[in-house]
Amino acid sequence: MNRIIKKLLDLLNGLAIIGLLISYLSPYVDPLDFWPVSFFGLAFKPLFGLNLTLLFLWIWKGKKRWVYNALFILLGLPFAGRNIQFFNASSKQDTDINVASFNTYVQQIYSDGNTTVQIDKYLKDNNHDLAVLIEWFDGYGDISREEYPHQIFIRLRNATKYGMRFVSKHKIVHWERIKYDHFTNNIAAYFDIDIDGTIIRFVTVHLQSNGVSSKDYHQLTDVGQNEEYKKHAFEFIQKLKTHTQRRSSQTKTVLKSIEDSPYPVVIMGDFNDTPQSYVYQTLRGKRKDAFMEKGNRWGATYLKPFPLLRIDYILHDEELECTSYNCVSEIKSDHALVEASFRIK
Repeated sequence: MNRIIKKLLDLLNGLAIIGLLISYLSPYVDPLDFWPVSFFGLAFKPLFGLNLTLLFLWIWKGKKRWVYNALFILLGLPFAGRNIQFFNASSKQDTDINVASFNTYVQQIYSDGNTTVQIDKYLKDNNHDLAVLIEWFDGYGDISREEYPHQIFIRLRNATKYGMRFVSKHKIVHWERIKYDHFTNNIAAYFDIDIDGTIIRFVTVHLQSNGVSSKDYHQLTDVGQNEEYKKHAFEFIQKLKTHTQRRSSQTKTVLKSIEDSPYPVVIMGDFNDTPQSYVYQTLRGKRKDAFMEKGNRWGATYLKPFPLLRIDYILHDEELECTSYNCVSEIKSDHALVEASFRIK
């Protein structure tokens, strides 16, 4: 029996290391070229945690094989820093530019509530210069036009009240919707904002979600060998593949629309993908990640069913210096609000 357990642990250890190594490749492989690698990117945190667990198990048992797990964990420490940060001190000043991105989950209207007043109060109380409000249901409350006189609402389609609202204390010099090349329930746009004589381009994005519900996960964990289970498993994988590839296409559209920007760029919004993804790597490019610059602790922004995934971001060009970053979950939604402050160098 002990021999069987040993062989199973050896097999698990080998698979854990291989899976972790493949997850390191995920940010650099376009899902449109080879989509299976992206699944390992989604599983980066569990794979990293599994290798840590096995590392401590081998040390506890006095097995030298812990060296292998330790080596491959060390290789991935730069990636781990995309998910957890410590010792970043805020250097924020009153004159800094404060921005926020929040997927409002249609202000909880379909959950017998309406968080519009809370959102409006939070933005005013924390003196945000501008904010993008994703999954906004227009007509069910307003953001103060006295505080934010410059507002744009982008409808998903002409007949809907659902879309994205951008609010700003500063003049919107120019704005443009970024049009994806396929039918989608997602929106992207850019806004050129004049802040005390300096124009900054804020790119607001909402990329394709995986469209996977808790019911889907529950059915997948209810392992069975019947045809119904096999059909569901195939549909689950196919859905992830389709939506992962769609995010890749949307990402390229966003980048193409801003590649010749004459102004410093800030990209903010709901990417619906992890830091170990091609989407994140491509949009970040040479830009900096506000969370990595000034964030602290666990960086999760998607709160359902547990706060595990970081999928909401604020990325910025090097012409801007990030002075603070915060992740706020006090306003009810399935996402946390992310906020950052900047100083022009």
